[in-house]
Amino acid sequence: MALGGTHVILRVPKVFLFGSNIEKHVEWAKKWLVQLKATKPQVLDRYLKLRKYVDGETFAIGGQNFLLEIRETDRESGYIKLLKEGILKIEIPEKVGYDRQKLLRSLIIKFAQKYFLADITKRVLYYNEKYFQKEISSVRLKYNKSNWGSCSTGKNLNFSVRLYFAPSDVIDYVVVHELAHLVEMNHSDRFWQIVENIMPDYKHKEKLLKINSAIYDF
Repeated sequence: MALGGTHVILRVPKVFLFGSNIEKHVEWAKKWLVQLKATKPQVLDRYLKLRKYVDGETFAIGGQNFLLEIRETDRESGYIKLLKEGILKIEIPEKVGYDRQKLLRSLIIKFAQKYFLADITKRVLYYNEKYFQKEISSVRLKYNKSNWGSCSTGKNLNFSVRLYFAPSDVIDYVVVHELAHLVEMNHSDRFWQIVENIMPDYKHKEKLLKINSAIYDF
């Protein structure tokens, strides 16, 4: 069983898909969740708190605060622009029948991808020059929930913009991790030794990403 952003995933072996055994698994899961809520409510709260975007509130990411200025207009689509005063000006259609929070989230993600691309590129170039000196084809910042970063055989480095909810040194760890794949395209002992030589506490950073995956998100 695993906790998701808004739900619980119960994985049952195929052997139990037929018959009454599956009901026993479901009942066990229900009792476990009730007990968890009673004894450790903060665990579930971490997963069930959904971020909302409201006019006049502050949105924090990458160690920076942005004041949200949200207006409904006669636009057909959403619009977002960063003003010099640190204000994120957002315009959304005033029509009814659509998910406003979903559109706001999409606009803010696109803003963050563009805004932090220069920063992630700078980090990649710094660690590459200092430790690896490898050829890099491209650096991209995307929204990705399945991983924090990736390195293709074509030497393209991709990072999830969700990283910018994590501490700066954790972002650096993911950069080093993906750069190490330019040397070892696997997770062999040699790969992890490369990472550890640069970041001896990499396991702690891995743990932070794992336990905070649900809250490092838009």
